[in-house]
Amino acid sequence: MNTTENILRAGIYGRQSVRQDQGIKQQIAEGKRRTDAEGWHVAADAVYADNDTSASKVRGAGTEWARMLADIDAGKLDVIVVTEVTRLLRRLVDVLEVTTPRRSVRIVSTRDGIDTGAPLGKLLLVILATIAESEIERKEERAIPYRAARREAGHPTSGLVPFGYRWVPGVQRDERGTRYAVVPEEAAVIRFMSRELLAGASLGGIVAALNAGEARDERGALLGESSRTTRKGKRWITTTARRLLLSPFPAALLPHKLPEGEHYNAAKVDMARCTPGAWEAILSEDAVMAARSILLEPTRLTHDGNTRAKHLLSGIGRCAECGGPIRSAQVQTTAQAQRGYRCTKGCFVRAAAVIEAYVSEAVIALLSAPGLLQWVPEDGADIDALRARLTVLQRDRAQAEALYAEGEISAATLRTKTGKLDPEIQSVDAALAAALQADPLAEIVTADDVRGMWENVTTARKNAILGALVHRVEIGRVGKGVRVLTVEAAEATVTMGWRRAEHRVSLTRARSLVSVTPRVPDDARGVIAAALVS
Repeated sequence: MNTTENILRAGIYGRQSVRQDQGIKQQIAEGKRRTDAEGWHVAADAVYADNDTSASKVRGAGTEWARMLADIDAGKLDVIVVTEVTRLLRRLVDVLEVTTPRRSVRIVSTRDGIDTGAPLGKLLLVILATIAESEIERKEERAIPYRAARREAGHPTSGLVPFGYRWVPGVQRDERGTRYAVVPEEAAVIRFMSRELLAGASLGGIVAALNAGEARDERGALLGESSRTTRKGKRWITTTARRLLLSPFPAALLPHKLPEGEHYNAAKVDMARCTPGAWEAILSEDAVMAARSILLEPTRLTHDGNTRAKHLLSGIGRCAECGGPIRSAQVQTTAQAQRGYRCTKGCFVRAAAVIEAYVSEAVIALLSAPGLLQWVPEDGADIDALRARLTVLQRDRAQAEALYAEGEISAATLRTKTGKLDPEIQSVDAALAAALQADPLAEIVTADDVRGMWENVTTARKNAILGALVHRVEIGRVGKGVRVLTVEAAEATVTMGWRRAEHRVSLTRARSLVSVTPRVPDDARGVIAAALVS
């Protein structure tokens, strides 16, 4: 029986080349049975699982292999347990990573019968690794033509399937061998994200709308519960939304091959090197390019939460008394607490419902008035010309790189060529993205039912539309004990700072032009009713 002093500290390592959680769990469970039988101690953080990770390639930073090596270096482990040697390593160079003189740790394989703590154990480990490496080389030679043909046909590899699609098993594929099939519910979420982003909404606003169940399809119908969580059933976060919007997969584009040891990162994909994929697109290539230009803009905030539009007047509302910003607040009435706005310097605290009802009516009336607004430009940029120019520039750059790779031009010549091409590529790319990015007002101004359109878009979209119309919305304070409970009464206490002087009209004037009767949005009725009876 082992004493406390000689109990070995063991680590369990599991790995497989494809993502399959059950397989990893089985490896870890088998390793745990061996450590329990031997009486070895396995710390909670000494289980290393590399899912969807190849051992025939470099396993760099961020992998469990790298973490395990760091723990060995820190003196935390005496023995590593695996089910098979090939799960741990398939290359001789990796044998050197876990054996003397670089590192001294005992390797135990439950199925191969390998134990480097026994005589000849290390020799057998080297022999098995040599055989595995030789098999890899032969397999690689056979796979090169297959991979080239697969890529030329536009087919993706197996593994983690991008959001919006499901993997099609071999027996179910069509005559083209299509491997991705669209998942309608997930595709609707991606289209919603794209529309919102290109209409000016922030990532935070998009995520808030998804989590709140506000996401709608192109016809204005709510997407339902399936849109409130990710594929794994988790709440949406901005990093997940950003990754999906940067991905080339929804545009049916196959990313270029990554350097050995480099993990896929949608932000680092060179769109010019992507090839057409053999599956149905969810978004247009233009939409993805525009989203990438927006999200990869160097001046964009790293954390989108600072620009999140949680409420209609987020970032737009100001105090009419001191000119300072306003913030969301809770207003306590005798009936119940309700959401409000407060001046950060303490000038006022007012209920939000009536203010937002007035602002909404002002926007609806203004956008409905015939001839009152001319916000949508008729002479937009020539998107086709920009796209054609970008294609030519990217082709010239690729040709220059090919000439350098073939030794036809020097590094200095390549730098000269790319030094001229790259600035223009960036300029045209930015112009194309700007041309493709929808005017926040375009959709609602041209709608047959402005009110219906306004009431069906998310808070983030309303905030973007309002931001395109006004410089600011100034809220004044009211006397003590005075309650503003109607849209008409709110007009006297709220000033709309329209962006164009000719549009500085009152709600009364706008209403007279379109014969619109002021109406409180349905979602505000309950709060206002509570205030009336308080």
